[in-house]
Amino acid sequence: MIEKVTAVIADVDGTINVKGSKPLPRTLAAMEALHERGILFGTASGRPLDHRSLDKAHEWGLSFDFDLAIGMNGGDLWDKDHEGIEHIMRLSKDCVGEILEFMWPLDCNVIVYENAYDHVLVKRLDQHLKDSVIRNKSFWEYATPEEMARKDTGKIEIQYDNTPEMDKLIMDTVRAHPSPKWSAVRTFPGTVEFMTPGLDKGVAVRRYAERNGIPLGEIMAFGDMDNDIPMIEVAGWGVCMANGCDECKAVADAVTEYGVLEDGMGRYLDEYVLG
Repeated sequence: MIEKVTAVIADVDGTINVKGSKPLPRTLAAMEALHERGILFGTASGRPLDHRSLDKAHEWGLSFDFDLAIGMNGGDLWDKDHEGIEHIMRLSKDCVGEILEFMWPLDCNVIVYENAYDHVLVKRLDQHLKDSVIRNKSFWEYATPEEMARKDTGKIEIQYDNTPEMDKLIMDTVRAHPSPKWSAVRTFPGTVEFMTPGLDKGVAVRRYAERNGIPLGEIMAFGDMDNDIPMIEVAGWGVCMANGCDECKAVADAVTEYGVLEDGMGRYLDEYVLG
């Protein structure tokens, strides 16, 4: 365990809460306690950053604003001491076009955030998207591959039915099209995201620490999936949830005793940081 915790940065879905739900009481209380003790707190997710992401603190019932927020798996960075959202290492429109050539024919949805949740381009309206629209109050429209490839973007999100057969087909297709111009990571069961190589949550954590003069060794990070691994590795103390994937657990400094459905993050903070 690190001697001093200046900031705690946590993934959202599967870590702070179950997707689409509020954090459980003990986790909410732990976040409040961190703020009361002057420990900075923020989120790191795959979602694009806009007012929706930043308003989550109050939506969850917290009495304070986040100190920082990371979105787009490291491609978006905001913190309270710097104006605006910084966009990091965006995927070029040419790469978007090339990726869609081999992903579009598959039985999956394709999502590109042209302007965060205010303008979402999609291949089709399926249940995944319907749920997202309800959760995020987003504005979407059908788009062709050519329309999706008209601008640089933070990522391409591929959503599909999370069956073993479909997962194998999607991942086999991804592996059959390697390129130094993009990388792909599974961010949630039934979701794969394409981004600029080298971009990850760890990049954004490093950038945040650098521009705010915070030693990486004083940052604690929580996560559960593949896309959280770089953040967990770069932080002074990286914690994987009990419900996390094996790859994430293997690189973490610690694994929570309880999962997200049992207030795992809150219990861990209570015992090792707040206790």
